[in-house]
Amino acid sequence: MIKPNYKSHRDKTSRVVEKNGIYYRYIFQAYKKDYDVLMLSGLYHVLIKKGLLIPHDEVMIDVDDSTVYKRLLPEQINFQSFPFEWSYSQWRKVVLTCLEINHIALQYGMILKDATPFNFYLKEGRAILLDTSSFISFNDGDNWIAYRQFCEELLAPFALMYFSGQRWARLYQTHMHGLPLAFVSKQLPIRSWFNTTCLMHLHMHAKFDYQKINNKTSDSRVFNSTKLQILFRLIQSNVRKWETPYTYNDHWSGYYKNTIESEQYLLEKENIVRQWLTNCNPTKVLDLGANTGKFSKISSKLAEEVIAIESDQHCVDLIEKMTVDENIKNINVLVGELSEPTPSLGILNKELDSLFERTQCDVVLCLALIHHLCISSYMSMDQVSEMLSKFSSKYVIIEFIPRDDEKVKILMSGRESTFNDYTEENFVQTFNESFEMMDKTVIPGSKRILYLWKKNVG
Repeated sequence: MIKPNYKSHRDKTSRVVEKNGIYYRYIFQAYKKDYDVLMLSGLYHVLIKKGLLIPHDEVMIDVDDSTVYKRLLPEQINFQSFPFEWSYSQWRKVVLTCLEINHIALQYGMILKDATPFNFYLKEGRAILLDTSSFISFNDGDNWIAYRQFCEELLAPFALMYFSGQRWARLYQTHMHGLPLAFVSKQLPIRSWFNTTCLMHLHMHAKFDYQKINNKTSDSRVFNSTKLQILFRLIQSNVRKWETPYTYNDHWSGYYKNTIESEQYLLEKENIVRQWLTNCNPTKVLDLGANTGKFSKISSKLAEEVIAIESDQHCVDLIEKMTVDENIKNINVLVGELSEPTPSLGILNKELDSLFERTQCDVVLCLALIHHLCISSYMSMDQVSEMLSKFSSKYVIIEFIPRDDEKVKILMSGRESTFNDYTEENFVQTFNESFEMMDKTVIPGSKRILYLWKKNVG
């Protein structure tokens, strides 16, 4: 018997199992009919061609279990971010992809039975469905059983982001099964009542008496295929118009253009980091505080995979756009606050891996960041060192910003005595406990110092 694991325990028709670092999906006999329709109708091949569904190969069944129908070897996912780590443009891609898959599936007599954002991953600027067993057959008069889930888990968070700002996505970390529609309706501004999609699927939906609902699938809608096609297209059309969300004052997206010390400083910094990366010969690079992705882009030419973490959602959108516009296929970007990294979550904290578990890389870039960690986020030098040690398996390239730097003076203003330990001497002494200094250089055109550290083994 294929036992359920914490990452794949809800679906009773299939199970994802990890063996020797490789993930497989076991399709049970209970899903045989729908799986055959998916594969034989042509739907699977259309979705694969369009890049909307994770591809797989059927491989030999390796268990003596009569309930298993097929064993699939899906394309392995190098990195997976979670909904509360997505920027607005990433959320938008997922919502549109879910609607597009449903629209196409109906043409083949199928529909998605799930509408959770956790069923999608981001790759090369696209949102891709990872749950092959989400498809079920659909006949005119059937319920759209994922209707409430679509409204609560996809449309509602996205509408809040559009009307009230991207920070609403963070709420998903504590509401992994979506947001109550009554709550969402109260939070949306008055003007959302004049939006047809919000009015029908959020505000009016929220008016339903929850006491009469036994479970999520009972609040479904009966449609024929034609009406559903129209509905999907109407929502898609509306979401496409929501190009730019409500935004707060932006600072970091213009950092290099507006606040950097000099062009010489930036050029010299790029050259040094590029040379050190070349010497380190990394497979994976983690760019912390990636800003608009300048050093992520440099890293992408020297490593197989780059993970960029940035707390400013708008910057993440800019990096996402850059990867699409410039056809950069090996950068994964997510929204992350390093002083509040994503912990392990879900049942027994075993459903979703922590940020540290998902992002350990050969080389970690920590450029123009340490003063924000130590001063703005009140992290001690020991804590910064420990954090970087968790992220890195080999090297750390870190830029130390001295106390007399104008940016540090601004951050410390009126609180200088609080941060007496923010010194280069303390920095070096602390990092020497977990790392070995391999190189050090003052960036020409500034007083800022780049350090190359190698992590101590054992």
